[in-house]
Amino acid sequence: MNALLCLALVLVPLSQAGDLLTDETIAGRRLTRFQVGHPENQACWERHGVDGFFSIIDAHNHFRPFYGPPVPWDMYMNWLHDHGILFSTMLGIGQKLKKKNKDAPECCYYLHCATFDFPVTPDTSNDIENAKDFISKYKDQPLSEKIHLIPSVTFPNLQQPENNSRNLGVLESTYQGVFKWAGEINVFKHALAANGFFENGNRVNEEYIKSGKLNTFFKRMEDVKWPTTLHCDLGCDNYDKVPLDTGCVVPQEELDLAKRNYRWWKDFLGPYFGGFFDSSNTPKQNFKKIQHLKIWDTLLTTYPNMTVVWAHLGLSKELKHLHPTVHAYIIDNLFSRHQNLYADISWDVLSKQLLMNFNGANVSLLHHDVHEDLNGEIKESVVDTEEVEEMREELEETWDIHEDMMESRGSVSGPTHAMAIYLELFHAHADRFLTGTDFVSSLGPPDEFPGLVNGKGCMKDKKNHARQVTDTGSINMFLNDEAFQKIVLGGNYFKINRLEDTFAPPPVCGDSLLPMEALIGIGVGAGVLLIIIIVVLVVLCCCRKKDKVSFVRVDGPGSATTRV
Repeated sequence: MNALLCLALVLVPLSQAGDLLTDETIAGRRLTRFQVGHPENQACWERHGVDGFFSIIDAHNHFRPFYGPPVPWDMYMNWLHDHGILFSTMLGIGQKLKKKNKDAPECCYYLHCATFDFPVTPDTSNDIENAKDFISKYKDQPLSEKIHLIPSVTFPNLQQPENNSRNLGVLESTYQGVFKWAGEINVFKHALAANGFFENGNRVNEEYIKSGKLNTFFKRMEDVKWPTTLHCDLGCDNYDKVPLDTGCVVPQEELDLAKRNYRWWKDFLGPYFGGFFDSSNTPKQNFKKIQHLKIWDTLLTTYPNMTVVWAHLGLSKELKHLHPTVHAYIIDNLFSRHQNLYADISWDVLSKQLLMNFNGANVSLLHHDVHEDLNGEIKESVVDTEEVEEMREELEETWDIHEDMMESRGSVSGPTHAMAIYLELFHAHADRFLTGTDFVSSLGPPDEFPGLVNGKGCMKDKKNHARQVTDTGSINMFLNDEAFQKIVLGGNYFKINRLEDTFAPPPVCGDSLLPMEALIGIGVGAGVLLIIIIVVLVVLCCCRKKDKVSFVRVDGPGSATTRV
């Protein structure tokens, strides 16, 4: 018993170095590793070793919520530091939940009060508060040497754009040189439908875009070259979480327009056209999944010099069942058409709903004879599900190495067949993707912000943030070294922010090129050696203290800390 106790005392400090990363990993994550000309920038990044594969860049980070208080500044900076974030945008949320009835309970999250009585209302207040914090707590302060922050304007309202230019002018003149990013700005966001998103103002469509009503803001973005994050759902296929009776529908006028413009759709979708249009070129029922594609393409075409970051790959909780092969084809086509289009792989929902939530599902569900988005009669739209299964099994080998750590800190369960398909896209366009969490810094107590659903409130804690960093960063383990350097280590982020003279990603050690058997062998060998050393220390420790034993109570569950 004494020997076991001594062993526990040796192991506990090793396992509790941090809630996500080890102290050694945190110490190695510093801006000097990325500063051009600094000797540390030449030290290679050990992605499967001490440096880890979790993201160092959060290109989609909301410092303020829809309503209520955010996590206090110093506390949130501590979370970012402890979870390895070195570069981050400072997004607010450009809308506030403003109740129509003054006697209604306060609400801090739209799905807690999903009615037209709590409309999402564009507001500049979050951007103003972020600017104040940036100036008073970050700019020219010691903190600026530890983390690089870029404040963003998030207020613009595309559905009612009349005041966009004036509000931008006020922010730029009042807080000169502070803002250098725009968004997240909503083009289409079906999650807000029950809060009046489609009821207030104009619906963005091709005619509306071509009218020039969005020119003043977007032309300004082209001039100042700020990256602009746009939330544009590609479409929808369910309103499971959105309590709106109409559900997910396509307006009849847009269905009629799609039929009249079927040649555009046929040209864009290529072999997948027959999956969404019937033999008379009429949109099928599943057309709603991609209903906004032509409008999105029109917006990108109208402002070709604007650097656009497409939030969440155009996906959402309201779009769950689009075939990943079709979606990857669409993204590939958009990248070819629009050289200034990028996409962030932010939001843990992408991992938990699509990429990293493997539950034993049969790959046959993606077969062209089964899935409604594919037309098996067209050779080019055939999906080789056996090959997809083989690709997923290869990813599973990598996952197995990190599984215990990922499941102890995250909500993911392993790579899906969709992950295997999207990974090819990430590698083919390694210079077009960004990492992000889509974390919303919120600290609204349930008793003060009960909303309409059992007083949930919006209380975030450090574990929430660690879990979101884990889930969104889980896909990084599968990237090849080139993609890892550009996507995870900042090559793309520095490029679109015109920071390449100041920051550059360090070289990757190349450890991902080792055969999996070698990685496993090294890990096992190191583990055996460590165990032998610990056992020897334990025996020596216990033999020397036979007559005196100290009992130490360790509160709380063990922490499965990892370096990665």
